[in-house]
Amino acid sequence: MLVIYRPQQGKTFSAHSNWLKAQAKVHAIQLYWYETCGHFETDLERIKGLIPNYTQIIVLGGDGTLNLAANAIGGTQVVLSLLPCGTGNDFSRQFGYSMQQWRNTIFAGKVRSVDVGLIGNRYFINMAGVGFNAEVVSAMGGKKPFGKLSYTIAGIMKLASYRGTPIEFEYGQRATMMCLFSNGRHFAAGLTPAPDAQLDDGVLQVITIPAVVWYKRLWCFALMLFGQHTRLPWVSVRRCQQLEIKTSGLAIEADGDLIATTPALIKCKAALLQFKVLN
Repeated sequence: MLVIYRPQQGKTFSAHSNWLKAQAKVHAIQLYWYETCGHFETDLERIKGLIPNYTQIIVLGGDGTLNLAANAIGGTQVVLSLLPCGTGNDFSRQFGYSMQQWRNTIFAGKVRSVDVGLIGNRYFINMAGVGFNAEVVSAMGGKKPFGKLSYTIAGIMKLASYRGTPIEFEYGQRATMMCLFSNGRHFAAGLTPAPDAQLDDGVLQVITIPAVVWYKRLWCFALMLFGQHTRLPWVSVRRCQQLEIKTSGLAIEADGDLIATTPALIKCKAALLQFKVLN
């Protein structure tokens, strides 16, 4: 098995890696440990070169490392497993598994075909978006000094000052605070912007929040903690297989990283990934 991980010293990472090494001896299998260098294209090329030698890979990490793995194996029959130990762990959150349950998926779980999103030639497994979320990720600059609270703190600092931007969609132009393309349900280390999103329904849930006044923004994000913001009359929820953004020069954030700029066509690629889940 191929194990992909980012260099880190967290307790959860150490616990998972020690458990995995012990289980490899029990099952008499050899593990190859690939430590990412932090440059997406370099890591992607190297992992793709390793993939032909393996039928299953294990990600020890969070959404960013999972995104890298999905881009390396998407469309193949290589099975993806996850032991969550990242900062946000938003993709894993929707399963509701305990640490032991995630471990149970590695050797005894079943394979589930799940969708991924596609922007240009880059897949995303959980969520992408333009507007406020991309501005927050840009402001963070890849740094997370407060752990998972880094997203919350950076978001609060931007919430009142961000004015939104006019975005031209294929169905018209709107003054928009944020537009999310959701394969999974959670982002920003625990918010639930897409409570009804499904990983295997062949569509993305598109959540659009207009550039409303500050107190409506605050109320919207407070309700997003519980997935109740979609009841607000100014929040738009659509389901589609693809969506085009015609506006130029907007940063696109996906799975916690800035990956592209608009204009862009965002697509759902159904059942492209084989993912290990509980029986």
